[in-house]
Amino acid sequence: MATTASSGPPTASAPSAAQPAEARPADASSTSASSGGAPAGIPFVLYALRGRVYAGNIRHKLIDLGRMGPEEDGAWSYLLDGDKATGSGFAGPEEAMEHIAATTTFLFLDGQFTALEDLGGTDRPDLQDAPRCDVALDPLGRSERTIDLPAQSSAQVA
Repeated sequence: MATTASSGPPTASAPSAAQPAEARPADASSTSASSGGAPAGIPFVLYALRGRVYAGNIRHKLIDLGRMGPEEDGAWSYLLDGDKATGSGFAGPEEAMEHIAATTTFLFLDGQFTALEDLGGTDRPDLQDAPRCDVALDPLGRSERTIDLPAQSSAQVA
């Protein structure tokens, strides 16, 4: 299910993500539910580089999740290979990665780390200066979001 890029608000389609997953900076992942804060999450890092979106985990495994880049109108979009989730109309790679973080579940991303080859070694892209998004996803599937995204009406989400 694809969405078209537009200059309007971002749109997205995530067939495997029925509800948004928790997303927050990795350094905030130590907060526990018993202390009254958001539930603890497993940290991941998303990167955008050379037309691709990558994910790294705490074991330093790096995987290629799919395509990400600017469209003809300048808005950014993505297409994840694993579940064909798409999003478009983003101002830049950071906003697109924040959307991926907010709509991807822990189970999906963890499964991609199991299924996909590690890009370590000589083929590993140099991500030092690449745009990045630190997130923590809740393995229990709770959906508390800490990255504030622009409000979207249900008509804007495909």
